[in-house]
Amino acid sequence: MSNLIEELTNDPTSGASGIYIKVLNHIVLGYLKGEDLADQIMANAGDMISLNYLAKRLRNIPLFKQKEIAKELQKQVRADSAAAGIQLYKGLSNSKNIILCHSNSGSVLRALEHRKNRIELVYQTHSKPGNEGKNSAKMFKSNGFTVKLIADSRVAAVIKEGAVPVLGADSVTQSFFVNKTGSSGIIAKALEAGITPFVVVGSEKACTEKTYGDRPGNPLFERISLEKVRLIVGGSTYRMPRDRKRLWKMLEETDKK
Repeated sequence: MSNLIEELTNDPTSGASGIYIKVLNHIVLGYLKGEDLADQIMANAGDMISLNYLAKRLRNIPLFKQKEIAKELQKQVRADSAAAGIQLYKGLSNSKNIILCHSNSGSVLRALEHRKNRIELVYQTHSKPGNEGKNSAKMFKSNGFTVKLIADSRVAAVIKEGAVPVLGADSVTQSFFVNKTGSSGIIAKALEAGITPFVVVGSEKACTEKTYGDRPGNPLFERISLEKVRLIVGGSTYRMPRDRKRLWKMLEETDKK
């Protein structure tokens, strides 16, 4: 089992959301199970708050309930995606429906799937140094979107054309979100152009700064301020800094689960 968890969590192309979903699927199918399942997941979670959240949910529960918990969390992912799609549609209603994506975010793709007929064009960065954007662009195209894969250096140019950044996140806390390096530059350029960026994140990635600790350990990820972004967590939108107290309350409640 440990080899399977290592294989799933070391996948460089799926992103944190994709890995989380794969682990849930393997639990439901019975490929991952056992009294030490929570410990095994935690040992391989690294910076991925979603896996830390899963391990926490699985700890100290009977073996027969592991599948039940995983199925419950699968439903939550689907519900978050549908609700985030509605929130994103509302938020983009006054835009040109041209968006800019960075790295490879499953949360963004699943949210956009519910509103693909409203998106005119997706600009996707190569997302160096890992170039995960190539895989993301393929996923967008296979899901029916019109996509242009661009060099990271072209971010400022497409934002000037009116492209709205829609980014994912590996985690979100009271004052920052964590994403692939280059995200802070995208946010800064959008704000300079008078465009409000969107950050879409699954509820399993929400935690307090105390829980997040001194992560990320991976140098390819960075902390980005939530100041002046529009954060979408499932069916709720938080316009920062206006809604920071409401966000903090949600994070505290999530940490208690």
